[in-house]
Amino acid sequence: MLSLADWSSSGQRGSVFDMTVQSSWSTLAADYTFPRGNESLERIFEIARAHGVVSVVKEPRYIDADWRSQLARFYNGTFRRYPSVCHRLHFFTEPVPTDLVNLSGFQESYRGYTILRPLPVSPVGRTMIAPPLELADGVRCEDSETIDLFGWPFRITAMPFISQDTQFMRCAHASLWMVLTHARMSHGLPRHLPAAIHDAASGGIMVGRQLPNDGPSGYQLFSAMDSLGLSPSRKALPESQDDDREAGNLKLHGMLCRYVNSSLPPIVISNTHAWVVVAYLRKRSDDGRAVQLWRHDDKQGPYLPVGNPWNEEDLSYRPWQSAYLPLLPKAYLDAERAEVVGRFWVRHFRNSTAFKGTTLDIADQRAAKEEGATCRTFLLTSTQFKQNLIARGMPAVLASAYRLAPMSRYIWIIEVVDRLRRSQREPDVIGEIVLDATITQFEPLDDPSAILAMHIDTFAFISGVDHAPASSLDIPPGHVYKSACPALLRLYSDNE
Repeated sequence: MLSLADWSSSGQRGSVFDMTVQSSWSTLAADYTFPRGNESLERIFEIARAHGVVSVVKEPRYIDADWRSQLARFYNGTFRRYPSVCHRLHFFTEPVPTDLVNLSGFQESYRGYTILRPLPVSPVGRTMIAPPLELADGVRCEDSETIDLFGWPFRITAMPFISQDTQFMRCAHASLWMVLTHARMSHGLPRHLPAAIHDAASGGIMVGRQLPNDGPSGYQLFSAMDSLGLSPSRKALPESQDDDREAGNLKLHGMLCRYVNSSLPPIVISNTHAWVVVAYLRKRSDDGRAVQLWRHDDKQGPYLPVGNPWNEEDLSYRPWQSAYLPLLPKAYLDAERAEVVGRFWVRHFRNSTAFKGTTLDIADQRAAKEEGATCRTFLLTSTQFKQNLIARGMPAVLASAYRLAPMSRYIWIIEVVDRLRRSQREPDVIGEIVLDATITQFEPLDDPSAILAMHIDTFAFISGVDHAPASSLDIPPGHVYKSACPALLRLYSDNE
């Protein structure tokens, strides 16, 4: 393990590690952890190896704003003198020249980076590493970042990760950091450094010491989310699989997946731990579900598959108590109520004379439930929604009407999905309900003005805003188009 005296010695330059040498990974890991290792760093290296990384480039004097924030707020007050700089490791799947003079042709081989702090107990700082290959077909919370490596720009798309430092930032702080850093990249929220997150989670109902920190309470976590620019909601999670079957619109997987669809990664807490749900995959999981959740855990590392949430092997995950849902300001309606409204109008359509013979009718007639129709709910900006209409394969007349229709900044989309088409990786949307995200949670379900627009097969309806008249359109029958969910649009493009 590198000593603090050797951490930032003068004259250090960037270096390249040949990771095809058998012992390279363990040797590199040994520079940053005690002999017992570190789970987060081991997981990052595991993902890098699976990507086929053959070169690691080390920046030995990287100035990291997150570490400087921790240093100024806490570590400068300790007797031991900690270095002010970090090391940053970059992962490449092609051999990188050791002189590092020309890196212009290595973007395609770039798989991300991890920042290592001078903390041997918990060295892993800000990390952006490409998702594991198993998640290639998953729905993921992520965004792109362009970094500079010795004057050469490299772009990486991932979900931000950081580990707790065990004294100033604990698991809930680290989880909130991940959510806020992602929100800055994806939704334009301000940047919040660890000191601001720590201070926002102080006070109120305390369950332990604040500095060094024993970990914030649920109240402190919720308060911090609110004060740092989110408009959070909290939902209790079903205590057992039996409870989950009776939970209706509040089933664990369905609820968490709505927020992943919306690029709003939820924080989940147990009695003693907190983590972030960052992705899901349509794969049979240990509990028999057709959906497998994936998480970032500040202790065990990024991109970890979840088995059975009600039968976790690691006791720190038991039980899944609550989900802290990072809704955005101006998204007053939550995903659960949005789906209730959407399903009401789908049910209303099924009872109408327009239903017979439609694509929804055809899906409903299939004997197997897994081949019928369902709903997919997510939050989106109206700008994103309107800009992708034609690319998704929507009928031109409907796309034109949607573009001209006034819409709130954020809208909830409840897509009517053909499960059979979804399983065949084809465009699967046979209808949708568009909701103003600023309507009240208690809007009457049967009020047509509560929805901005609705389309199923030949039927299309656009409500009037501010007492303007509503309009109806006749659409050619049988249209099926791609999802408006950005993560699913990525999957369509990957499969084409």
